[in-house]
Amino acid sequence: MSKSNRKHQRLKHSASIRVCSGSGKTYTFDMRDFSEGGMFVLCEDTQVIKLGDEITVQTLEMDDAPILRASVVRIEENAGFAVTF
Repeated sequence: MSKSNRKHQRLKHSASIRVCSGSGKTYTFDMRDFSEGGMFVLCEDTQVIKLGDEITVQTLEMDDAPILRASVVRIEENAGFAVTF
């Protein structure tokens, strides 16, 4: 098994996430995992996002959850994308 270079440990957790793109479009996706520094968002149509996009994310699991600014740092075609906070 290879050594991970990650700063923060990932936690597997499924949750509905609201994503607002820089163009003002809003989507609802599911989160696959998260860490203190970011998350992976499941999204089959990865054409809706581009590497380097500045977006906001908000969990829909609780009322008044904080809205976090994030940057798209990795896209896995037809699977989803990773963001950092």
